[in-house]
Amino acid sequence: MRAMKILTVTCDDLTQINEYYEAGADEVILPLEDGCFTAMHEFSLEEILEVCKNRKDSQRRIAVLMNRLFFEEERAESMLKLRQLLPYVDAVLFADAGLLSGLSEEECRKMIYRPETLMTSSNDAAWWMGNGLLSVQISPLLTKEEIIEIAKTVKGCSLQIHGRMLMSVSRRPLLSAYSEFAGIESLHEKKGLLLREDQRQGMMPVYENRYGTMIFTDFVQESFADFKDFADAGIERFEIDTMTLEKEAVIDALHLYKAMLNNEEADYHTYLEKYKKYPFSTGYYGMKTIK
Repeated sequence: MRAMKILTVTCDDLTQINEYYEAGADEVILPLEDGCFTAMHEFSLEEILEVCKNRKDSQRRIAVLMNRLFFEEERAESMLKLRQLLPYVDAVLFADAGLLSGLSEEECRKMIYRPETLMTSSNDAAWWMGNGLLSVQISPLLTKEEIIEIAKTVKGCSLQIHGRMLMSVSRRPLLSAYSEFAGIESLHEKKGLLLREDQRQGMMPVYENRYGTMIFTDFVQESFADFKDFADAGIERFEIDTMTLEKEAVIDALHLYKAMLNNEEADYHTYLEKYKKYPFSTGYYGMKTIK
């Protein structure tokens, strides 16, 4: 019987893990080195296994982010790493369907399909869940109505509810090309860069690593007013992405969402006022999708 709600949070500093658990996280997500498109900090296979083996409470879940696409020549190495991780972690978030090839039913039950913006229909979600996965992550760029429709139709879905969201990925080294053209120092793997389009006022974080260039939303998603509706609709996993957010803002958000899961009072208006330096928004929840 599927009923457990999981509050999960990305982590880019191993010293913060226990603080996130204590603030209400049921799970932390650790990005795997050489396995991610989107993470600005990654951990080696050995570091992740060490964290898993040293955890004192089995109820404190550990997931791994492994969300990039792998070339055919990388397949053997990526599968080796995955098989080394699966006995110790509670979940692996992936985007490359090739990673499912050859996995047992038991191993598939730890896999979460997380194709960033591509999971947009209940038919797709149902197909992936039909492969025996733990969960599929709905695109956070849909309207609230669309998200709820998928969640009610397909049990076991996940949703990113808080933090910056990925807008686009290109395999091209766009920042390196720009820095070469402009005759400036390399912008490769440089953190803290912001991009502004001519038609937008907001600033979008942009980052280039060895696998391409990622552009993130010019707003920080928040779902306080909509959270209960998502939970009631059947969403089982709720993700907070910590990129560009200070630790205190993450911890306070965890407290609030955990209180909501426990049907306790949560004063999120004070939170939004306290952290008004961030461009918080409900994103696309109220926007009509153009078809």
